Amino acid sequence: MPKLGMVALTLVEASRRRAVDGRASPFSLVFRSSSSETWPQSTYHMTHPVMGQLDIFLAPLRRVENGMDYVATFD
Repeated sequence: MPKLGMVALTLVEASRRRAVDGRASPFSLVFRSSSSETWPQSTYHMTHPVMGQLDIFLAPLRRVENGMDYVATFD
């Protein structure tokens, strides 16, 4: 797991995909970093004030003005 220090991410998009074979609906979350640095695709340790600590696999999605978007997909 890469060590990046503390970096704030903002949830900018949540989308559902169609469920298959009666399973739970898969979904994706897009997070935005204000850092122009591109992090590698990897599992990152995150802390949320309500949800607590969790590990999420993030992949770079797109460069945006003043930052970078990362996607987490849950199947």
